[in-house]
Amino acid sequence: MWHHNAGLSNQAIPRLLSGVPALERSNPADPRLPTAYVALGDLASADRSFDAADGFYKKALQAARTYHPANATLNRNARVHGGNFLRAQGRNVEAIPLLTEAVAISEGDASMPRILYAIDLDNLSVAYGSLPDDARAQQLSQRALDVLDGIEQTHAVKATRGVVLYNAAYRLAEKGQDAQAETYYRQSLAAVSAYGEKWRARVVRDAYATLLRKMGREAEAAALDAKP
Repeated sequence: MWHHNAGLSNQAIPRLLSGVPALERSNPADPRLPTAYVALGDLASADRSFDAADGFYKKALQAARTYHPANATLNRNARVHGGNFLRAQGRNVEAIPLLTEAVAISEGDASMPRILYAIDLDNLSVAYGSLPDDARAQQLSQRALDVLDGIEQTHAVKATRGVVLYNAAYRLAEKGQDAQAETYYRQSLAAVSAYGEKWRARVVRDAYATLLRKMGREAEAAALDAKP
């Protein structure tokens, strides 16, 4: 798993492809299996091997459900990764049940950090927004923000708030609700610029600049583009 965690996918894929099936044959109840199959799914998806990724995520979920039903972390993670994969493939009807189950797990498990509950609500919001079911998406997005507002305001929480706001802004901009989208983009940019990774700030700036150009505000958009 070290190679995957370090981002060295070229080394990780052969090791995982050979090691994980062998581990499953020898001990299908090994608690490492769900995480290993999630890792294989992530690597295959990044390599655009989508059929393989789909199979790996299903194996992760099956292993977690069958052998570790009481392990909230393994079950949540299998649902989050599998659900987000399906959502990214445009298979939102299939993604929503998995992401809904992830929300139920992170909401109900007292040992799980509340930031994960907010993230799961946001994932589900994005899936509903893609159906589209804008009312449900907005409700879930607001719930995520409310959860974040109610916990200790660490850098991670503030950065996550910026991501939730960005996702809401993007959805609103797609629907032509430009004024509200701009409000959210401004708040998101402030949060991710101060507390998130640089690439996230760039993503928000690019989307915000696109909205400004749509609104005929080229000078402001150019000013955003000019920022490092």
